[in-house]
Amino acid sequence: MHPIGIHLSYWQENWTDNLLPLIGKAHAAGFDVAEFPLLLPELDTESIRGELARLGMRASCCTGLGGTTDISSPDHSIRKAGLQRLQTCLQWAAELGSPVLAGVTYTGWGVFSGDDRLQRYDQMISSLKTAAQIAADVNVQLCLEVVNRYEGFLLNTVQQGLQIVSEVGSPYIRLHLDTFHMNIEEDLIGAAIRQCGVQLGHLHCVENNRKVPGEGHIPWSEVVAAVDAIGYHGFIVAETFVNPAGEVGQGLSIHRRLTDDDLDTAAAKAASFLRSAFNHA
Repeated sequence: MHPIGIHLSYWQENWTDNLLPLIGKAHAAGFDVAEFPLLLPELDTESIRGELARLGMRASCCTGLGGTTDISSPDHSIRKAGLQRLQTCLQWAAELGSPVLAGVTYTGWGVFSGDDRLQRYDQMISSLKTAAQIAADVNVQLCLEVVNRYEGFLLNTVQQGLQIVSEVGSPYIRLHLDTFHMNIEEDLIGAAIRQCGVQLGHLHCVENNRKVPGEGHIPWSEVVAAVDAIGYHGFIVAETFVNPAGEVGQGLSIHRRLTDDDLDTAAAKAASFLRSAFNHA
């Protein structure tokens, strides 16, 4: 049985919104897993652990590096800051019992460069080798999210991701796939998941337009068949964004409301859809 989760920023309007009460919202909607965006300078892991235990929930963690924490940067001080940030987030993930730290963990999200791509690629590989050891020390998988061309330029396809995993050469580095991004970059989503195989460490399920799963044109039967074929037993997480409000909606280019339901009702529909699709007999 796949643990079914939701990214808590689904309910946030600002990245600083308190995550603690959102765990209860995820539980009430029918999810097993609350996914925490580790973006703030501090995190009260003790309180979060207590709430997860009270509700019988599990934790998943993700983060995103930025321009001042880009471990692919030519600037040594920026790479150092990025590795320190990853170390903090990996430690938080371990404290919350999350088996993964997923997201854009290998470069700055939305950071694009001109002529130094090869240099940035080499710096990324070198930095990830260091990050892999940090991940091993806390026994958390560091998963690299394969994103679309509008959000990054170093890792857009499974094929590129497998090359990076091979060059880093650590069992603590795996790939994080997201059906929204795959719909843009991959020829066939199911084939790409099968190509990823045992290197799949985390899976985000979201529609082609970032609506909740089941309300777009992602070929879910193809996704489920591929997940079954490769023997993936990790988290299935709805990283869906439907609310245009606040800096979260603006930052993710949600320019119109993408559900006719209130957020809690739409979340419950997502949980039901994913549980039915992936935890079939």
